[in-house]
Amino acid sequence: MNIQISIKNNKSRKEVLLLVLCFLFGFVLRFYTFDQRSLWIDEIHTYNDSRDDFKGQIKYYKENPNTLHPPLFFMLTHLFFPFAEPERDLRIIPLIFGIISIPMIYFLARLFSSNIALPCSLSLTLMTYHIYYSQEGRMYSLIMFLGMAGIYFFMKHLETLKIKYLFLVAFCFTILFHTSYSSILFIALTQMLWFYRINEIHKKPAIYSFLILNGVTLFLCIPWILFIIFNYKGQSFMDPLTIQDVGSLLSLVQAVFSDWVPYLPLTIISVILLILFPIFSKNKKNALILLAFWTFPIVGLYSYCKLLNVTQFITSRYFISFLPLFLITLYLSLDAIELKFEIIKRYLRPKLLFLILFIASNLLILPLYYRAEKQDFRGLVNYLNSQLRDGDKIFVKTFTYIPGILHYFRVDPEKRHYQIPYYYSGKEFEFRVTLISQNRKFTIYHSNVPYAQYVKDGSRLWMVVGKGSEGEIPKSFPFVLKGYFDGSFAHFRRFPSDASMYLFLWDPGSPDEKGIDIPKR
Repeated sequence: MNIQISIKNNKSRKEVLLLVLCFLFGFVLRFYTFDQRSLWIDEIHTYNDSRDDFKGQIKYYKENPNTLHPPLFFMLTHLFFPFAEPERDLRIIPLIFGIISIPMIYFLARLFSSNIALPCSLSLTLMTYHIYYSQEGRMYSLIMFLGMAGIYFFMKHLETLKIKYLFLVAFCFTILFHTSYSSILFIALTQMLWFYRINEIHKKPAIYSFLILNGVTLFLCIPWILFIIFNYKGQSFMDPLTIQDVGSLLSLVQAVFSDWVPYLPLTIISVILLILFPIFSKNKKNALILLAFWTFPIVGLYSYCKLLNVTQFITSRYFISFLPLFLITLYLSLDAIELKFEIIKRYLRPKLLFLILFIASNLLILPLYYRAEKQDFRGLVNYLNSQLRDGDKIFVKTFTYIPGILHYFRVDPEKRHYQIPYYYSGKEFEFRVTLISQNRKFTIYHSNVPYAQYVKDGSRLWMVVGKGSEGEIPKSFPFVLKGYFDGSFAHFRRFPSDASMYLFLWDPGSPDEKGIDIPKR
């Protein structure tokens, strides 16, 4: 008996030591270079949204109740205002919650099975996707942590039936709701866990548990809900000028798997494990609940966008609160296979092999991520500042480049966001903003007007285009490539998406202007 206790204690100490090492290593991976990259377009939106204090936030949302994100995250980042170093200040809160997510997933996974706690922690520690969001000035790492904390206290209630845990769940759900409206889907689907059974000896939760949790959550959320309802005057939730194809359901599912379990071998094995989970699990009901918990939101959100004709592409970041249970489900499936076929463990360790493959797949991406930018607006503007002449014109192929360029030219919007003047004639449209920098006057354009119109007066025309358009410009017009600005690790439809920018120049006064070669990647 004493020998068994001693062995158990030694195992526990080793596990605690490994968890501490995961935490420290995870801290290093997330802290390394976190403040060195340029802000990309989403982070520039965070910068503008975070400049208001509490009164400013309330005033803004009273006038704009259709804003797609609630204010809590922006109020938190406002603590670092006036943002002496935005590339650092806007990323501190995501960095903190990204780091403490490592021990959080350990404690959460232990409630499902003590055998999977360390593999889940190790996987998250080295997951490039999670490192990315821990270093991004957006709310996603905070959302993921709060989701884990909410499920943790939920499972603790199912295990003990203590009411105090329900109030902690409600608190986590309330913070989630005020951080991101995408969490509404997560909060709703968490109700499926009422049917989850930790083991057969525990009693089923009573109906009053359900009523307490949802009653307290609604009570804490209702003030903001009423505030939005009373101030909503029929404003559109979608920008009428922004039309984005949602894509197919299959492409969305493929994108989620590609982001969370990168590279084909790991993706295929993960899909197989998810299929086998309800087959080999001792409790098939529990297995189906976990599978449904993170598959329903993908299908549900896609169907919602299609039915209501929402013109916004969907990415895996909108489901990031479901990521921890996705990892837990994978390792529970491996655990079930090992229990079902104990003879396998004499020769192979499926869980260990999968963990090695998972880590190896992410380590292939990680060095590339550290060397790359998400969108190098800072580099683009620094180059333009060194080359611009009075009267130059800058044409951007993508409208969303304008806020990024204005930010690094140190032009803050007069209100919350940039209001770019434009005209629309029915066929032609043109956005135009004129700046003065270092005694040089120049204008930034985005339009469907032919490029030749901008050089008729002999002005030099700079062209900023994204990946995919760089090969077309020189063939049709006398542009020469002057600069390449990396953006190979942004996250649009998939992680990573290449959001690199190319800078071309058309100088009517120097027809023999030489450029540089397009970089090969």
